[in-house]
Amino acid sequence: MIQITLSWFVFLDLALFLAGVLILWLGYELIRKRRANLIARDRVFCRICNSRYTDTSASDLLHCPVCGSLNERSTDA
Repeated sequence: MIQITLSWFVFLDLALFLAGVLILWLGYELIRKRRANLIARDRVFCRICNSRYTDTSASDLLHCPVCGSLNERSTDA
């Protein structure tokens, strides 16, 4: 049997708990950033009429619903 003092047991318990919280926090942060990047990819800004709209189609050339001009999807998201 491994003998451990109470202070080491408390230290190890606290360290494992904090490591678990850190891993969960990093995981949720990665999921949040990925979701934000997907949402930002769907936003398009028309350079002719300055309107912003959302388009979920797969094409890179999009028609503005306000003025009808062609806009290119920005790839710097």
